Amino acid sequence: MDLTIQRRHGKKCPDREKGPNFLKCRGKRPCPLWVYGCESGKVTYYSLGMRDLAKALKKLGEINAEKQPAPAAKKSVSEAIRAFIDHKANRSSETLRKYRRNLKTFETYCEGRGLKSLPSVTVETLDPFVQLHRKPTPGWYKTVEQLRSLFKFALARKWCEDNPALEIELPEIEEGEEVVPYTRQEVAKIISACDGVGKCSYERLRARAMVLLLRFTGMRISDVVTLSRDHIQGNYIVKRAIKNNVLLRIEVPTIVLQALENLPHPKAAARESKMYFAGQGNLRSLVKGAERLLWSVFARSGVKGAYPHRFRHTFASELLAKGEPIEVVADLLGDSVNVVRKHYRKWMEEWQMRKDKATRKLSDDHKIDSTNPRQQPRMPN
Repeated sequence: MDLTIQRRHGKKCPDREKGPNFLKCRGKRPCPLWVYGCESGKVTYYSLGMRDLAKALKKLGEINAEKQPAPAAKKSVSEAIRAFIDHKANRSSETLRKYRRNLKTFETYCEGRGLKSLPSVTVETLDPFVQLHRKPTPGWYKTVEQLRSLFKFALARKWCEDNPALEIELPEIEEGEEVVPYTRQEVAKIISACDGVGKCSYERLRARAMVLLLRFTGMRISDVVTLSRDHIQGNYIVKRAIKNNVLLRIEVPTIVLQALENLPHPKAAARESKMYFAGQGNLRSLVKGAERLLWSVFARSGVKGAYPHRFRHTFASELLAKGEPIEVVADLLGDSVNVVRKHYRKWMEEWQMRKDKATRKLSDDHKIDSTNPRQQPRMPN
């Protein structure tokens, strides 16, 4: 409650019955003025030592001004970005890398335009940045989302007064070539090609285990290269996904467990290491190393457009085509139902057969004798 002025009307004041909030006192001598309000959660009431209303209002303005919190210090764009990324420190290293990359582009733009403080970034000053980088791609979509998150973070801390990134229209993504799941013949070719890559069994056994894991678990390549013996519990892989820290619990067939058991100890790993594939290095270098090995497998297999993440689409699409609920598939992948519905429900022959079976049920209810052109469709009971 803000501080206000009240009159402390005397017993002889003709306006006494109108209450302390009536300030235009008609007495011969105006009644004294007091301050009434709340300070630090407690009700306060004290005399201003004056009777003149104009002077009292001026004094009250000075008192309220002194009690106002100091305005938040202006943050530079660079400082705000660093604080924002530090706030996101619990995200995966790959997610943080993308934040740094996209926000660095924005920071460079601001430096070139002389936009030093965050409040200086407005809808108008953002327009050239949008025109320069706008593309109907998932990358630009993520950039806009990250800018919105940055300004939302700053707005909550009163480093700026609004969120100009909300005025940037999110692009309608043109998906381009649809991700097509592998056919069974293509999967067989890829698995067979594992036996011919590299110069020794070390690379071949690693390639085969990676491909089988991708095929039968749908895990991301980052989760494959970080797999440890501690993650194997009976016939299950139980580990948290690197990307979003969601707990994965996937039953795997014997062929996958045997491939893992036959793996040689990683060359760059310490003797006591329990990792199946990883040696020394950060996650990005480990993923790149695994991808180089898999590119050799894909090239030898002759499967066009092959890459590791297509196994994830194959895993999800096959399960959905076989009638598994989308919630089950989402749980196996460690993604939300909406993500699975949007990205992983692809056309497959089994899926088409299920749709055809559904439409035939409708046509069976309206059977017509083709030899009798005058027969009306038989309506179901």
